[in-house]
Amino acid sequence: MNKKIHLDEDEMPREWYNILPDLPEPLPPPLNPVTGQPVSPKDLEPIFPKELIRQETSQERFIPIPEEVLEVYRIWRPTPLIRAYRLEKALRTPARIYYKYEGVSPPGSHKPNTAVAQAYYNAREGVERLTTETGAGQWGSALSFATMLFGLKLTVYMVKVSYMQKPYRAILMRT
Repeated sequence: MNKKIHLDEDEMPREWYNILPDLPEPLPPPLNPVTGQPVSPKDLEPIFPKELIRQETSQERFIPIPEEVLEVYRIWRPTPLIRAYRLEKALRTPARIYYKYEGVSPPGSHKPNTAVAQAYYNAREGVERLTTETGAGQWGSALSFATMLFGLKLTVYMVKVSYMQKPYRAILMRT
C-alpha cells in the first residue's frame, strides 16, 4: 500500500492552471475603493507588474511558468502527494483523499509557490524594492526568500505579538 506519490523533476507542471475560463460565469471586477467603479488594468499598474495584471485577467486556461521560476521551484518541488488513509477510514468514505506536504520549501510553507513568481515578475519589470506585511511570518519569510533570489530589497512589517513569539521567523526574514 503506497502512501506517497513522488514525481520526478521532469514531471513537474510547466504551466499554471487558470480557473477563470472554466467558471460558469465571470467573476465581478475588483472595485476602486474611492470611486466604487471597476478598476482597469491601468489602475493596477502602480501596484502590480503588468504581467501579473495580464495573468489576473487572462482567459487562457494554462499560463506558461517561466524557466527562471521553475529553476527555483526545483529547490523543493515536486513535493510528495500523500494518501490520507486514516482520514478516509475515519470518514468511512470510499473516496481517496490526498494532501500535499509543503513544509519542505526553504521557508517551510506553500507560500513561496506564489512569492517566487511575484518577485520574479517584479524584478523583470525593474522594481527594486517590495514592501509587505505578515501576520505570523510565513508570507514575510516566503517573500524574503524570493526577493533575495532575484536581487530585490524588501521591507516586511510584522504583527508585534508574532514578532515577539516567533523570533526565528524574523531572523529568517533578515537572513
